[in-house]
Amino acid sequence: MLRVLIASPYPAMRVGLHALLEDAGRGVATVVGEADSVEVALEWTRATQPQVVFFDLALDPDDELSGLWRLRQAYPSAAVLALADSNRDSRMLTALQAGARGCLPKTATGPELIEAAQGILDGEPILPASATAALLEQLRGDRPTETLTPRESEVLRHVAAGLTNKAIALRLGISEHTVKFHLGSAMSKLGAASRAEAVAVAMRRGLISV
Repeated sequence: MLRVLIASPYPAMRVGLHALLEDAGRGVATVVGEADSVEVALEWTRATQPQVVFFDLALDPDDELSGLWRLRQAYPSAAVLALADSNRDSRMLTALQAGARGCLPKTATGPELIEAAQGILDGEPILPASATAALLEQLRGDRPTETLTPRESEVLRHVAAGLTNKAIALRLGISEHTVKFHLGSAMSKLGAASRAEAVAVAMRRGLISV
């Protein structure tokens, strides 16, 4: 039996998804819990060990989806299927970068959700055609390389100054998890394997100065 967790800030969304999944997945899937925040999703995932988390992107207002990243880091065995507002939601690709194994629009039907859940558990990437095309454009280099966000640059400047993640978190008034997320995102964009290399590459490209 496929164990799924629903995470959305909207009660109506949670109720609707629950009904769709229970109906389409009768005998195949069961909903083990519902969460209305990232923190509650973390608690439910720890307590119930779901195989798949249906993660409404509205749950995480951070442009870089640090909450989703935290969930994936804390419970890598739980596959995340992100739910976006539409097929053209720009955060679909961000969700993949944050660790989601697939993404669907919120208009997906019950059978589509069940099929997608089973697909990501089998290692199949689940994306609408529009998002797949955008991803291929990035991989082919059809779009310019992403620049660092202001927060990523800020974190790297503090790394360059010799601060630890904990010290950076205190300096910026954010959590250490968020610091790690921004640092990891910057390292990925820069193709760096370490903090020191990320700083060196960013300085060489003129993205940060110290």
